[in-house]
Amino acid sequence: MSAARLGCAIGAALLLGTAACHKAEEPSAAAAASSGEAPVKVQTVAVVQQPMPRFLTLTGTLRANAESEVAANATGRVVQTLVERGQQVKRGQIIAQLDSRTNSLAATAAIAQAKVAQSQLDQARRDCERVKQLLDTGAISQAEYDRQTTQCNSQQWSAAAAEAQGESATKTVGDANIRAPFDGIVGERYVNLGQYVSPSTRVASIYSPDPLRLELTVPEANVAAIKPDMTVTFTVVAFGGETFSGSVKYISPNVRESTRDLVVEAIVPNTDGRLKPGMFAVAKVLIASPPTPVVPAAALIRDETGARAYVVVDGTAQERVVQTGESVGDTVAVLSGLAPGEKVVVKPAPDLHDGARVE
Repeated sequence: MSAARLGCAIGAALLLGTAACHKAEEPSAAAAASSGEAPVKVQTVAVVQQPMPRFLTLTGTLRANAESEVAANATGRVVQTLVERGQQVKRGQIIAQLDSRTNSLAATAAIAQAKVAQSQLDQARRDCERVKQLLDTGAISQAEYDRQTTQCNSQQWSAAAAEAQGESATKTVGDANIRAPFDGIVGERYVNLGQYVSPSTRVASIYSPDPLRLELTVPEANVAAIKPDMTVTFTVVAFGGETFSGSVKYISPNVRESTRDLVVEAIVPNTDGRLKPGMFAVAKVLIASPPTPVVPAAALIRDETGARAYVVVDGTAQERVVQTGESVGDTVAVLSGLAPGEKVVVKPAPDLHDGARVE
């Protein structure tokens, strides 16, 4: 047999073998197509509609209800400091003292001068009474009487000025004792022993820790939703998911042009002192409770991409991407992706997929 015929024979044998293999595989593929996959057993629940809370999320900062940078209001050297950072103080309590010896001497001199002026005024009044009697008897002229009366009035004003100077000097002595303006906590002490201060020198900062004010900024688009006495709930980083609450008390009358927002303040009870001024807060304000489609939390599949749910339509599972809202207990509001009356799968099995037959 020639080489050409041998090659043809081998090629024909290969073609026959390949055809035989395909014929053997065709029955199994047809069987798989006819049988299909088994239906997945699922539990469903209907999407219902009910009132659900809708919140406005805001950010803000906690501030002291009352805060003061206490100034010296006097001139002198600090001879005693009586408070430290974090110390509680009462209204009128002395927080620092200045050297008042020079002021005390000046006050003593001013008080003495005021007494001298008062004595001179008493004498001038007696003289005026006698001059009046002399005028009535014709012993002196009207011009002489007027001159004496003018001196008497001048002495009265001199006495008043001397008395005011005495009171001012006495106040200066009292100002050497620097006092807390209200009940609160010392945030910072700025002066030390031996330091020379003037009336504008800051001595200490004091703030009132209870209640606090939560200052919030409301975008212009949401201004109409904010009303007095609305409840505000908020969280701070220091206490994780713990929720605190307050009530809207003060609302700014104008929107800030630079930021297009409105500043509102909520009063927050802080009897235990856990919350601190300066803390950043994320707050929620309930603005409405409209009817909203809801599903059990177990019907949702959540991952880094968002939330999904399976809806049963004509015996087939359809995967839906949903946008969720607030939760109340085990019920979750669905803002988009599902409609009332649709059947959603509860606790979907791991092997459930879009297009799977279900029963």
